[in-house]
Parts: sequence; structure tokens; C-alpha cells
Amino acid sequence: MTQLIPIFIDGKRWIQLGQLPAKQAIRFKNWLPKNRIKNLRIGGMEVKDCVDFASYDYWFRNYKISSSDSLTSDF
Repeated sequence: MTQLIPIFIDGKRWIQLGQLPAKQAIRFKNWLPKNRIKNLRIGGMEVKDCVDFASYDYWFRNYKISSSDSLTSDF
């Protein structure tokens, strides 16, 4: 499984939950305290469901789903 590359907003690193594969997003959101999800503004535009990259990076390294969980097989 590939880790997301953070986006930089106001000098901080963030990821957007919508960029994650569905299973990974569900498991990450279930692990994450609700107050960690932010809506940010950049250039007059709102960027929704952002999480600081440090939280995502920690979760990815310690709790991520295995690549076999993210694949479905018809066999």
C-alpha cells in the first residue's frame, strides 16, 4: 500500500481523507479522534476533511490495513 504525499497549507503538512482508498479511509477515521478532522481555507477555497500528516503518518506506519485487505478477488 502506498502512503499519501502531504499537501502544504500555511506551512503545515496535511492529507485529505477523500484521497484515501475507501477501506483505508474508514479504518483511519474510526481510529482518529473526531477533533483532528479540519476544514481549511487556501486561496479563498475551502478544503474539507483534512488531517495533519503527522497523525496519518503514525497511523499508516502502525495500524494501516495490509495490502491484501485492500484487494478483492473473484477467485
